[in-house]
Amino acid sequence: MTDTVITIPQLSLVLLVGPSGSGKSSFARKHFLRTEVISSDYCRGLV
Repeated sequence: MTDTVITIPQLSLVLLVGPSGSGKSSFARKHFLRTEVISSDYCRGLV
């Protein structure tokens, strides 16, 4: 696998969309701070 570089501007909203088990959470843990990630499960619990 080759590394891919993604440039994300400041103050951006990034959505990771895919089927269960596709690595969305793993990608988020690797590339973003814990304070930068909002789980849809958490948001569902607020409603």
